Amino acid sequence: MTMHQAQAQHDGEQPQDVAGAMAQYLGDMGTRFTNYANQLHRLSQQRQGDLGQLRNELREQDAQLNNLLQLHNQLRVELSGAAEERHHTLAAGFKDLVQLKVVPTCMTVEAYCPSTHEIDMQKRRMILVRLLCRLLFGALPAMNSEVRDLFRPYAASAGPGAEKQAASLAEPLCAEVNALRAAIAETGTAFRWDFEVRPGSVYSPDKYQLWQTASEQAPIRHVVIPAYVVPGRPPYVRATVFTALAAQFGTPVQRP
Repeated sequence: MTMHQAQAQHDGEQPQDVAGAMAQYLGDMGTRFTNYANQLHRLSQQRQGDLGQLRNELREQDAQLNNLLQLHNQLRVELSGAAEERHHTLAAGFKDLVQLKVVPTCMTVEAYCPSTHEIDMQKRRMILVRLLCRLLFGALPAMNSEVRDLFRPYAASAGPGAEKQAASLAEPLCAEVNALRAAIAETGTAFRWDFEVRPGSVYSPDKYQLWQTASEQAPIRHVVIPAYVVPGRPPYVRATVFTALAAQFGTPVQRP
C-alpha cells in the first residue's frame, strides 16, 4: 500500500470515489461545452440569416439607386441639351445685338466728332466700341448714366442738340443688353463675356474674330467685343480682337 492510499484510507476517502467525481466533473464540462457549441452554432446560423437578409436589402437598394442615377443622368443630358440649344439662341441674339445696335450706335456717336484723317476716325470708332462693350458686357449691368457719360465727349463739340441726341441712345441700348443678361441667367448655367487675351499673341481665325479695320499681319493688342463663353464648352461667339489698323499696313480698308 502506498503512502497516498494509506492517507486516503486514513481520511475515510476511497480512491474509486475520487475517480467517479472526476468523471462526473468531466462529463458535466463536456455537456456544458456541447451546449455552448450548439448555442454558438445557432447564433451563427441566425447571424448568417441576418447577413443574407441584409445583403438582399442592400442589393435592392443598390438597384433602386442605379435606377435613380440612370434617371438623373438622363434628365441631366436632356437639360444640358435644352441649355445648349438655349445658349446657341442667346449667343445669336448677342451677336445681332452687337452688329445691329452696338456698332451702329458707336458709328452714330463718333460721327458727331469733327472730320479728321481716315486712320484717326477708324481708331476712334474702335476705341468707342471697345469702351462701350466693356460697360455693357462687364461683370455688372451697365447704367444709363455711365453710357451717357461715355457718349458725351464725342458729341459735345457738335452742340447741345447732338449731345442730347447721343444721350438718348443710352437707355434703349442698356435695356436690350440687360434683357439679354436676364435671359442668360434663366438658363441656370455658369456664363461670362470674356475679354481676356494675351497681348502680343498671333491672330488665329480659328480662335478669334478680327475687328473690321484691323490687319491680320499684326499681333493681337486687345479684345474689342467679348466672347460668349459657357465654361467647359467652346465659345458660342468668338472674341473680336484688334491688332493694328490695316490702313497702316497698306491694306485696303474695310469700312464698318
